[in-house]
Amino acid sequence: MKGSMIKFIATALFTILLLILVGCTEKKETITKDENIKTIEAVLQNSLTGPSDELKRILDNESEEKFEALNQYEEKIFKAYFANEMSYRDFVNNYGSRVMIQPNSDYYNFKIKNIEYEEVDSNDSVYNFSVELQFQKEGSEKLETGLVTGQANLTEEHKIEGMVIRTKDFWSSMSKEMKEIRDIYVRDGKVLLMVAPDPSLSAGKPYGYLFSFMAPIGTFKGKELAIYAYHIETGEKITGLAPEIINEPSTSYSTLDRFTATFAVPKSGLWRYEVVVDGEFYADVVLAVKE
Repeated sequence: MKGSMIKFIATALFTILLLILVGCTEKKETITKDENIKTIEAVLQNSLTGPSDELKRILDNESEEKFEALNQYEEKIFKAYFANEMSYRDFVNNYGSRVMIQPNSDYYNFKIKNIEYEEVDSNDSVYNFSVELQFQKEGSEKLETGLVTGQANLTEEHKIEGMVIRTKDFWSSMSKEMKEIRDIYVRDGKVLLMVAPDPSLSAGKPYGYLFSFMAPIGTFKGKELAIYAYHIETGEKITGLAPEIINEPSTSYSTLDRFTATFAVPKSGLWRYEVVVDGEFYADVVLAVKE
């Protein structure tokens, strides 16, 4: 009888201990998941809400300090959420404030309505996300909604190691003109070029453009690079940048990530900007130029 009682007590204690351990584990997993989602949501809010007044001021600034101010702005709102310099640079070079450049140029405002998350790999902390994103043109009463999806993987310290924001389907849900505008060039699934024009871009005046080339500097070093622009409606061609030999990467970068050019286009409307390397087509984008 005594032995049975001891066995019962031991079994009961073991059961209680097991429940405590399971509870602690579940609590730890919940806390970890919550912290990971907080990190992802902070980056999504900073990327897809706006453009903020501060970013508008930076993009509207035509001084030489514009790009340095943009770098500092991105560091302030994004860098703390990433695991290292490489993961941070990869994000801002592909997404970051770039997502807001075209909407700012076309006077659109974005606001996140809802975000849904799905943990697809708990061991590696990989999450899929789906963002219901509202957009509205300034001065318009029409409020539209599109969907942005993506994925992020995080470290044990709740920092982002890699993040993808898929905006292709979202852009296709916007107005006809916005559908025709394309500030990125992709070949064989790889981004080769992204272009950020001055948000005040209009016809008849010189404006600055930031050309971000994603390929290694070896792709361009020692070769002639030229930029031409073609008016979509009339076919008129202008030379934005006469052929020049590339010898060095952008300052503080190992690539031509911050290649700048300043020139004027004579007409408003849609223009196709074509980059030519050693006389051969390399990439192009289509941008809207205001009156």
